[in-house]
Amino acid sequence: MIAQSLRARWAATLLLAAVQLAGCARAAEEEHTAARRKLRVLLQPYIAMAPLLIADAESLFAKQGLEVEFVRMDNAANALPLLLNGDIDVLPGTIMPGALNAMARGEPIRIVADKGYFAADGCTHIALMARPGLVGSDGASPAVQRVSTDRGASGLYFVRSALLSVGLSLDSMEVVEIPNAPEIEALGSASIDVALAGEPWLSRMVRAKKGVVWIPAQRILPDFQYSLIFFGPNLLQRDRDAGRRFMVAYREAIGMYREGKTPRNIDILAKATGEEPDLVRASCWIAMRPDSRIDLASILEFQKWALAHGYVSTPASAAQV
Repeated sequence: MIAQSLRARWAATLLLAAVQLAGCARAAEEEHTAARRKLRVLLQPYIAMAPLLIADAESLFAKQGLEVEFVRMDNAANALPLLLNGDIDVLPGTIMPGALNAMARGEPIRIVADKGYFAADGCTHIALMARPGLVGSDGASPAVQRVSTDRGASGLYFVRSALLSVGLSLDSMEVVEIPNAPEIEALGSASIDVALAGEPWLSRMVRAKKGVVWIPAQRILPDFQYSLIFFGPNLLQRDRDAGRRFMVAYREAIGMYREGKTPRNIDILAKATGEEPDLVRASCWIAMRPDSRIDLASILEFQKWALAHGYVSTPASAAQV
């Protein structure tokens, strides 16, 4: 009888302990979820956004206690005021005169990581594309009359530099800005002579035989720091720890990205961008440095050009960038 009573008490004790442990586990999980820092990050549906897409798909942000909401916009420059106002936390994009002007004014915005550069020995992620038959085999500069290009400063910086390298000037040409899809048809029908194109549109042009690579970006601007990660006041001042955790996840994702066109990476990018896996596989994946460090010299060189062309009013110092 005593033994039975002891066994009953022991069973009850074990049951109580199990219930308490389960309760503690649930409380800890709820506390962890509640403690997750919510971040708003700009996202565009391009392969070059791969580290962010990989970090999200592989739960790398969640592992760092972050809950990331992607804010979708077509133009990164339009999101700059949102970053400065604290409406978004992270802005991935090309180098922008507006960002440099804000830095020069002392506003809380900084470049914190590499998101793509034109590796001198890398594949062609961006190029001036020529209509078929425009460029002869003799190497002579073709007669270019109409150019389609993004009018953003970073795009014009490359286009002007590329044309100058073959003895041509953009100032003597008609400049139009045609959206990506109709631009392919315009090039194929010779409505335009040259177009600035990046992946995956570059590969689409080549596959459709509507355009040929004429001047690749890495030939004109070798190792140029094309794309970046910007932090604003939220992560620079208000919650630096969340910024640190973001960078841990981001660098881990870059490591996965640099593994190359693995089946898993292709699957993630195809699903996230809506592109066909074959096109994702065929496209040039822009180079990214394993430590995510930026090439400051090329940014300052771009700023010098932007200052000369009136895009930047006051240059930012190296410390402000």
